[in-house]
Amino acid sequence: MKLPLYIALFVFGVAIAQSICFYRLLPDIVGSHFDISGKVNGTTSKMGYFIVYFVSLAITSSFTILIPLIFKYVPTSMINLPHKAYWLSDERREESIRFLNVHLSWFGVATMLLMVIIFHLTFLANLSPIKNLSAPAPWALLATFVIFTIWWTVVLLKRFPKPS
Repeated sequence: MKLPLYIALFVFGVAIAQSICFYRLLPDIVGSHFDISGKVNGTTSKMGYFIVYFVSLAITSSFTILIPLIFKYVPTSMINLPHKAYWLSDERREESIRFLNVHLSWFGVATMLLMVIIFHLTFLANLSPIKNLSAPAPWALLATFVIFTIWWTVVLLKRFPKPS
């Protein structure tokens, strides 16, 4: 359970270091939205962009850091899980919650990694003379994350099958 937490804290540290390095290099107005071909089609202030970056990372890191701390106190009625009456019954609840905590933590880590890499690509795009988010990297990254999400969902559903 501690490995995802350590990785999340490391990724957050990488984001801080990345921000320190890039903040002074970026122009005051940065490209913050890119169309499907990678061209900038929306801008924002540099400070606003970094605020969005860290608020997004803070929310995402909650999957890894905060949710495991509070999840065991969440009422069963608020948990969306296949066959939850069975899997969250008193005799199975602790083990099920432990699995969900670890599973959600890894999803949080994957999402944080996705965000740090995407923001890194946008920093590089803003520093390039053509201000273009170079394909295929974003698409390959998105495809990898979608594949991970499908795998993550399959593992979740296999772990909580219909009781026999």
